[in-house]
Amino acid sequence: MKIAIDIGNTSVTCGVFKKNKLTVKNDFDSEKSFQLYLNDFDHTIINKIIISSVVPKLTEKYVNLLSSNYINRITIIDNKNSQLLLKIKDPESVGADRLCNIKAALKLYKYPAIIVDFGTATTYDVINNNREFIGGSIASGVETSASYLIQKAALLSKTDLKFPQNVIGIDTKENIQSGIMYGALDQVEGMIKRISNESNEEYNIILTGGFSTVLSSYLSLEHTLDPDLTLKGMIYIDEDN
Repeated sequence: MKIAIDIGNTSVTCGVFKKNKLTVKNDFDSEKSFQLYLNDFDHTIINKIIISSVVPKLTEKYVNLLSSNYINRITIIDNKNSQLLLKIKDPESVGADRLCNIKAALKLYKYPAIIVDFGTATTYDVINNNREFIGGSIASGVETSASYLIQKAALLSKTDLKFPQNVIGIDTKENIQSGIMYGALDQVEGMIKRISNESNEEYNIILTGGFSTVLSSYLSLEHTLDPDLTLKGMIYIDEDN
């Protein structure tokens, strides 16, 4: 059994793999809740703990939390052990979550490809015909944009982030939903079009991350939806090492 821990800016996602198949996935908002969850496992049957983190301070905390039982079974993902071809200026600057997404995309799907990951930020990762990561783009995430808007506008209130029936909202709630959700949709389609035009290439589109399941059915472009791409990539990187 392997446990993959994806430490993000907003939450921590934990996936349990048996024979490299994802069997359970949970999200945690604190170290305490994660520790209580981990206490339910028999640590003797866990072969490996794999960590992908974009928050260095939390990486250290989780390693310390795990080290008493798993000290010799912890792997932390980085650009070196990812064994990817990173054709960019600063390979060390690529987030571990993006490395995992690229790894999984190369293992599971056709390329050239664009991976769109809807997290705290919305990231676009571009893989060429030679299996090389050649760069991408980072934009504000759907929920991040909504939270900032509501925080800065005194007359706006927190609302559910889902697609309203019409683009033209008839009240404040629908106005916010329309602007955020349809705006996010147009951003994705626009960015993919720009990337394709700039490189004169037709890409396989892969969606992942928290809001991918919400936006997928509204996207006009042909694409693949894989919400667990990051966790799968962690397992593939571990296998290759």
